[in-house]
Amino acid sequence: MTRRWAVLALGLALTACNKPASQPVAARQAPQEPSIRIAQAGSTIVVPTVVGTGTVALRERQAIAPGARAQTGAPSYSLRLALPAADAARVTLGATAKVRFAAFNNDIVVGRLIALAPQAGSAGSVSAEVTLPNDARLKVGQTGVASIVASGAGTRLLAVPPSAVFARQGAMAQVYVVDLATSRVHLRRITLGEETPAGIAVASGLSLGEWVALSRAEQLKDGMKIAPIGPQ
Repeated sequence: MTRRWAVLALGLALTACNKPASQPVAARQAPQEPSIRIAQAGSTIVVPTVVGTGTVALRERQAIAPGARAQTGAPSYSLRLALPAADAARVTLGATAKVRFAAFNNDIVVGRLIALAPQAGSAGSVSAEVTLPNDARLKVGQTGVASIVASGAGTRLLAVPPSAVFARQGAMAQVYVVDLATSRVHLRRITLGEETPAGIAVASGLSLGEWVALSRAEQLKDGMKIAPIGPQ
């Protein structure tokens, strides 16, 4: 009897060894799609501007009236640039100017147009000066690109939220366009315009009403399926 039980136990052990191991439940589940916030590309009206490149210079001190105290402290800077006469005719003194500096990682400094004068020795060109706020990063000789608010009707452009844009190189960048029918994202190269209160203008590469991904771009891949989260 003991021998019979031993043989039976050995058979059961061999059967257990040959039976394939069951996989964990988690291993058999399909990976979950990432939840991604999305938004539609919309239109915005962009104020007309005149654009010119200039260099930072120390501002000339204003004449001090008799009895007035001289100003002390941080130096005062301005951006000096040359504008075509046709562009200069579209701007007025006191106009707001947004100056973008490559040395500041393309940060924008807001100034004001304070001078316009015919440029000596250059027909058809006008010298312009934009005053700049006190900023410790400013240095004489730095280059900045000024966008000066001009007269005329605004231009309607396409715009997307800044968080949708990545891999920016100059005027070129990328976005992930979301196909709501399949919940998949598709990589798209776009050409950027200027930054507006409604977002970054898109000159080409997108159409009005298309949806773009706003988050976790570093985790996405072309054709990847996602779980879209619409505007709140």
